[in-house]
Amino acid sequence: MSDTGTESARMPNAIWEARRAAGLTEKALAERLGVSLWEVERLETGELDPSPYAEALERHTGRPRSSFRSNGASEPPQANSSAEEVARPELVSPAEHTAERLVLGSIAVLVLVRFLTEVVPVVPRAANFVDIPIVVALVVAALLRPPAQSTNDSLSRWLPALGFAFLVLSVLAAVLNPSRVDIAPALVFVYGVLSPLLVYGAVRRLWPVGRAMAASRLLVALGIVQLLVVVTIDIPRFAASSNPDAISGTFGTNAYQLVFFLLLFVTVLAGIYTHEHERRVARFAPLLITLSLVVIVLAQYRALLVTTGLCLLLSAVILGARRSRGVIVVGTALLAFMAALAFGAAKLPILKLDQTLNQDPSSLASQRLEIAGQVERLYNDEPRYIVTGTGPGTFSSRGWQTFAQSGSSSESNVAGSYALRLTGGEVYSTDVADRYVQPLLEREGEAIAGSRAVASPFSDYIAVAAEVGFLGLLILLAIYAGAFVAALRRTMVVSRRELPGPLTALLLTTTVSFFALLQMGLLENWLEVTRLTFIAWALLAISTKEFDAWAQRERA
Repeated sequence: MSDTGTESARMPNAIWEARRAAGLTEKALAERLGVSLWEVERLETGELDPSPYAEALERHTGRPRSSFRSNGASEPPQANSSAEEVARPELVSPAEHTAERLVLGSIAVLVLVRFLTEVVPVVPRAANFVDIPIVVALVVAALLRPPAQSTNDSLSRWLPALGFAFLVLSVLAAVLNPSRVDIAPALVFVYGVLSPLLVYGAVRRLWPVGRAMAASRLLVALGIVQLLVVVTIDIPRFAASSNPDAISGTFGTNAYQLVFFLLLFVTVLAGIYTHEHERRVARFAPLLITLSLVVIVLAQYRALLVTTGLCLLLSAVILGARRSRGVIVVGTALLAFMAALAFGAAKLPILKLDQTLNQDPSSLASQRLEIAGQVERLYNDEPRYIVTGTGPGTFSSRGWQTFAQSGSSSESNVAGSYALRLTGGEVYSTDVADRYVQPLLEREGEAIAGSRAVASPFSDYIAVAAEVGFLGLLILLAIYAGAFVAALRRTMVVSRRELPGPLTALLLTTTVSFFALLQMGLLENWLEVTRLTFIAWALLAISTKEFDAWAQRERA
């Protein structure tokens, strides 16, 4: 970042003038202070209290430290100035503090709630549905905020259009299949697919620019919590029962959610180690990354092992393009991952990793293609479904699962009892699901490469293509691929500029989250799981808003 891009937009203050007089660039001052370039900008715009840096500023600029105490203009205040006129500006307003706490608190609650309902059950299991009031609260809070100034936010222009188009297709599919569609499964389907877009819009409007570090610290803290829970609770249970399903962190019975979150944790740590090596956690990043990858292997969610490897490779490409530290940390992570896989296959047969590692990858792909072939059969049998679909919540979506499998005794079936109440005790069924999905469920217990997910009939892409037609699938792909590309482009920009501060790591984490979700949608209805998508879309809103504000200052 150059000084010329932001000088004209900045009101001169003591730090700005002292740096200029000393002939220092923003980057040079950041290096001398041992802080990020982002923090230097906040110091010079009055957003950050300079008092902790006063001694260092005196040493590197030659100005007396007293002139930096209030971060005011270079001209001292008049003797009759009021206390309010010379007081340090607040970082953000009270309303912005509240908005920030609401956003970060929502993420924390979604990550931790199943620990309190399933691992250490001190809260009723109904609290697992907390995502619904959280989404409502975010949307209401965003609507109560004054309209923001127009920005170059392309995402906020095309995402609502795609979301509205998907909603229209869902309504049409329901109207054209009235004898098959039930309102409750249909609403669950629409909520699962579209609520993440509401989360993005609400968080984008609520998030106060300049607080990227708070989001980064939350991700790190929640990741450390996962490791602590695994070490203190999960591993002892695993050792006592030889049941690898015990490895799930704070996500209750959902190991795949732990794997997804640890992927984000590993990515943000890699970004911090590469671009924010002055942060305390950077010293421990290689160790924490290694432990996280070991936990991913122990969690035995073999269907996501390939996704883990691909996410690490993507991180290596992005971080290693400009900095050797990125190559070192991600290279170490890849070695640790492979070593954990090899050790698990050799020493922990209960994980069945030998089956996974010895499996021909082409056979796994052919298995998923065979499952997807059910949609081709559906289209051939009734060509109108290509356009109209079978109706939301009627084929194999999570909306269908929630009600069609409401009688399941599985521990993870939290919604089953509530679904039965809505249906009067009757298990939901549809003719298309009975014909195309149920026969596959009868063999779902079959493990391929040690994983039952490969033979599962569930997939967001299959479900959407069947329930709202091929155009609905294209819209869903456009939404998630568009989000991935938007995050990736911004990540590459800040990586090329070698921008210090938390923004690069946050954008990288956002990119990896959508890269993972695009793959996960092939294997299950995970794009309809708010606990996964909420985090990704909230991170997208935070990181892109921070990036767009930075880019706007660059252009000023």
